[in-house]
Amino acid sequence: MARSFDHRVCQVQNARVTFVNGDWQGSRPAVAERVDESLQACPFEWDYLRDAGDDGWQLVAVAQGIGGDAQARILYLQRERD
Repeated sequence: MARSFDHRVCQVQNARVTFVNGDWQGSRPAVAERVDESLQACPFEWDYLRDAGDDGWQLVAVAQGIGGDAQARILYLQRERD
């Protein structure tokens, strides 16, 4: 039987995971006029990865410098389906 996987595409800005598969990760709604404040409501990248790893997710690729911002990146995670 072929193995199958679930995937997550995580957007990271200023060391914060902002979106996962298009869903906002902040504990409060994003406010365009208050970008820094909105980012503070999102989980730190390392905390997010630790928690995702505890749930069986593996980091499989990273794209750095998204949109010309050297600090922005995309994390690609996967885990095998049961």
